[in-house]
Amino acid sequence: MDKLDLLYAHVEDHAVPLRETVEGFAELVAEGTVGLLGVSNHAVWRVERARSIAAAAGLPGYEVFQYAHSHLRPRYDVPDDLFPDGSLGHAGPDLLGYLREEPGVTLVAYSPLLKGAYTHPDRLPADFDHPGTAARLKVLRDVARETGATVNQVVLAWQIGGALPFLPLAGVSSVAQLEENLAAIDLDLTEEQRARLDGAH
Repeated sequence: MDKLDLLYAHVEDHAVPLRETVEGFAELVAEGTVGLLGVSNHAVWRVERARSIAAAAGLPGYEVFQYAHSHLRPRYDVPDDLFPDGSLGHAGPDLLGYLREEPGVTLVAYSPLLKGAYTHPDRLPADFDHPGTAARLKVLRDVARETGATVNQVVLAWQIGGALPFLPLAGVSSVAQLEENLAAIDLDLTEEQRARLDGAH
């Protein structure tokens, strides 16, 4: 492969100065090894700082953000070994607000179907165990019944066609799952359905 279309900086190493990362990534773009630059699982303030460093130096910065995002929302305050202050891997309120102000940035939503949890509730991660989950699942199932689509298709259509659109990065383990996911592209949700999906908490 001669060129990577997109290169992500994944979980940040705080021992490496941001300027060094910004300049190193910019060199890869300048030499033609990389097309676009992306970032994943970083604190929003660190992403903005890196983008500011790049802009001030006239260098390419992060244009694609990759974070976990789905219709169900996790608790963001649950710490783990990687993120002791709470999750930086999910597209939380800070990131979503940032994206609304930066229309040139694209969000790639990984794990939009929560690794099959919409059809296998036993797979739902522990940080989704809160009262808002039941409320959002109910409206999701209602909209699926109304449209004749699957719950997974409603989740993907909701992401693709919203006021703040996302590019879902959904994995599959069968051709049937691939076909189900692709059919979500043709699912048009009404404004009323979107409002209900957005408003459930």
